Amino acid sequence: MNRRNFLATMTALGASPLMLQKLLAAKQRRGSEARWGRLKFNIHTDDTEAWGVHPQGDMNLIDHVWEHTSVNLNNQWNVADVESLEEMTQFPFIFMHSEGKPELTDRGRQNIREYLLRGGFIFAEDCVIGRMNGREANRNRSDLFFLRMIEEFPKILPEAKLEKLPLDHPLYHTVFHLRDGLPVMQGTAHGGWGLTINGRLVAFLSPSDNHCGWTNGNVWFGRKKGRESLQFGTNLYVYAMTQSLLGPAALDSV
Repeated sequence: MNRRNFLATMTALGASPLMLQKLLAAKQRRGSEARWGRLKFNIHTDDTEAWGVHPQGDMNLIDHVWEHTSVNLNNQWNVADVESLEEMTQFPFIFMHSEGKPELTDRGRQNIREYLLRGGFIFAEDCVIGRMNGREANRNRSDLFFLRMIEEFPKILPEAKLEKLPLDHPLYHTVFHLRDGLPVMQGTAHGGWGLTINGRLVAFLSPSDNHCGWTNGNVWFGRKKGRESLQFGTNLYVYAMTQSLLGPAALDSV
């Protein structure tokens, strides 16, 4: 399901943009099925499968979205190759995750650009595992993905604005009220960065490894942090899918 069908279903229920949050939280009905996608891309590391680490974390978040909202999110783990725009456009929301530096080709950058302009949303998050070898592993090892993507997004979409989001941004308060903003599981606390074009948030960049919180947060970081990581992921997904500033032109192009 794409955003157009999702929002159309909600609108058919009589929901204004301000009412969407309440409808989701109330779990009164579920609309058309949405699908979760993980982005496959090349990474500056010997581990060619590092982009797909801990798929169970994705599944745990999907379960949390089901439990706390009325979003009909399919509980299946899917992969979209950055080299295939056709694969990417099957998913209105794509998760991009790695501990290493993404090595994007010109085609991959163009596909991400087109995907975002068509109405897609990317959550890009630094994975902090520390398996990398050499001096680079000891210097900003938790920042490798974040620092590369904070350079890549302005190249991919130069007309967009990339900035650190304030604590009062609605993303942090859509379903759960996260007063401290982006939860930090591990890594450097750079804060959450949003990529915005024409008033629409098209991507969110995190250095804080919330995905490990989804995967086994209660054990690795404590119950409170584990809970907050899932709450943040739920907020992000719901906000990305229902942000009221998403215009008809963008919806029609997906």
